[in-house]
Amino acid sequence: MKKVVLTTSLLAIAAAAQAQSSVTLYGRIDNGIQYMNGLPGGHQWAAESGDWGCSWFGMQGTEDIGGGTQVIFQLEGQLNTTNGQLAGALFGRHATVGVQNANYGTFKLGNLGAGELMQDSWGLDPQLMQAYAISSLVRGRNWSSATNGFEYTTPNLYGLTLKGQYNLTNNYNWNTSATAGGQGRTDGIEAVYDLGGLELRAIYDEVRGADGHFDDVYNHSRSAMAGGTFTLGPVKFYAGYQHLNAPDAVDNATLAAGNPDGIGVPTSVDHEWGGVAWQATPAVALTGAVYHANANNGNGNATLYTLAGTYNLSKRTFLYTEFGYVHNSATSNLSVADSAYGNQSNTTSTGAFANGNPGYGHSQTGVFAGIMTGF
Repeated sequence: MKKVVLTTSLLAIAAAAQAQSSVTLYGRIDNGIQYMNGLPGGHQWAAESGDWGCSWFGMQGTEDIGGGTQVIFQLEGQLNTTNGQLAGALFGRHATVGVQNANYGTFKLGNLGAGELMQDSWGLDPQLMQAYAISSLVRGRNWSSATNGFEYTTPNLYGLTLKGQYNLTNNYNWNTSATAGGQGRTDGIEAVYDLGGLELRAIYDEVRGADGHFDDVYNHSRSAMAGGTFTLGPVKFYAGYQHLNAPDAVDNATLAAGNPDGIGVPTSVDHEWGGVAWQATPAVALTGAVYHANANNGNGNATLYTLAGTYNLSKRTFLYTEFGYVHNSATSNLSVADSAYGNQSNTTSTGAFANGNPGYGHSQTGVFAGIMTGF
């Protein structure tokens, strides 16, 4: 009889422990096709993974340790699902452990990865950081990542939520990378004020180069962003502004090669946008947005026009498409997508090109379509 009681008790304890803990496997796959013109070789048709959003897989879990506190973890990696390869490290997007409490907030540490604060700019983007969107005219600056990090998020304080991050370099020098060619110290702060139909968001971050300096306005710079959204029934309006600053950026032979006369490497960029999203039916959503950026030191300005739509096939699967057109001034060569800074003529003997930029002063058009499914 005692044996039966003991066994029953152990089963009850195990069941209780399982009820207080959970692990979830999740992921999504995004595959499509894209057409783009204005490239060094003319135009291009390409199979794409992640034009609407990255393909990824991961797991996350919680363990209740009492007092309203939970231990949390997340492991997440990115995939190129057109060829089945990893896009970066195995858990390059997230590898964190932390604690959360409804009264005290959430603390995480580890590889924050794609959780770097500027990636939260999707909340101000009408196109939700698709391929032609808020990162295009700042050459991917809003896709910054962060390793060796610490993050704290406050509980909701009457609609206001604050989030702060600090990321170490693991080097004897506080600001410089411990790895040649790596990223220096990264930090930032974010504030979100939710008033129901009106949401205001501000993000400031600093991403340093390997030597600890702000030496590349599109990669290693200070970024300040502010904007908001307003929802009116099925329609949501967006507006925002971003300023990039890299006072240590200097000319060098590689960046200057092929540039029009009088152009120097930019040290600041002003970026503004506006747009609207319309949930036309439960299955159909349409979005339109205009983005404009102006870079100093003679790098000119560009305007990106976008139209997009999604159609829900089910709760977890939808079709998508987006059209983008960028108009460049005479000394600008920004792409509809977030290609690297530099002249497009920097090609190899194989005919491959160094970036997807159009020629200086030339426009570029892109369109893609695909399917996204999650699990």
